[in-house]
Amino acid sequence: MFGKANKTVNYPGIGEISYKRNLRARRLSISIKSSSGVRVTIPSTLSFKSAESFVLSKSKWIIEKIGYFNSKETTLIQSGVFNTRNHTLHFIPSSTDKITVRVKTPYVNVFYPFNMAVINEHVQIAAKKGIEQAYRVEAKEILPERVNLLAKKFGYKYSKIGIKKASTRWGSCSAKNNINLSIFLMKLPDVLIDYIILHELCHTVHKNHGPKFWSELDSITNGNAKMLSKEVRKYKAGV
Repeated sequence: MFGKANKTVNYPGIGEISYKRNLRARRLSISIKSSSGVRVTIPSTLSFKSAESFVLSKSKWIIEKIGYFNSKETTLIQSGVFNTRNHTLHFIPSSTDKITVRVKTPYVNVFYPFNMAVINEHVQIAAKKGIEQAYRVEAKEILPERVNLLAKKFGYKYSKIGIKKASTRWGSCSAKNNINLSIFLMKLPDVLIDYIILHELCHTVHKNHGPKFWSELDSITNGNAKMLSKEVRKYKAGV
């Protein structure tokens, strides 16, 4: 038995494992998730030493599972692997007891305590926030200028440009011709970013998706409006 209800241990070769005693649990269980890492639930009748011994006997299986999550870029963000247009993510263990994020081109640096692992839920959340900050910086640098250029090229007029953290749509155009664009457009190749911008600029003239809208959008995308729309659907907004 151990005094604290919760305990976290960092094992060489495995990483951080969180132990939690549950008075209602009938047996020991090990849970491995990309969002929360490795968690062990201990019943009241089992000592910490016995629980730890069992967990370590399963170390090979745990490492394999962690490796599986490491291979999934969409579920686990890894240092030096995740890149935005102008930033590279780095996880940096430090002597601090807090998780902090610093975004300064060309880096997104996530500083986290030595006793935590990269797969820790809070470290991963901080990394996602850092990436979102990087997308926002890039979006504000790139998108307004691109909207202005394309509007002048094709003769459109708009009111204001807003850069939003929208994860349900890439862009929108209001009744007053205010254009809002998602920071996650930075995930798309240039040709699709231009397509989204042109899509919203067309809405300054046509407020629906009727035949006239698609005809005009087709005329300024070299007849590729439907194809480009299909390509956009292969991507997902968000981190």
